Amino acid sequence: MKVGLPRQPEWHRECLLAANRQLEKSYQSNPSACVALQISRNYRLLLTHSDQPDIKQLWQQLSKRWWSRYCLQKQLPEHGLHDYSSAFI
Repeated sequence: MKVGLPRQPEWHRECLLAANRQLEKSYQSNPSACVALQISRNYRLLLTHSDQPDIKQLWQQLSKRWWSRYCLQKQLPEHGLHDYSSAFI
């Protein structure tokens, strides 16, 4: 028997994608670091909603792009999206 991670319902993915569409429109009319951070976070959450490597890669690239916008607006050095999971090993 193959045991994998439990799949999130499709409506979770659709809600995150719809939220990002609205947030991206909002960002276009009024750029905000807070909005860029939320979009980046949503794309990171979407990584748990697909097993397809090409989709996961796209969402990871979009997350990094929005993280870069956040860092630019906050005038922070871009350190990338850190994976803190290894810090606790």
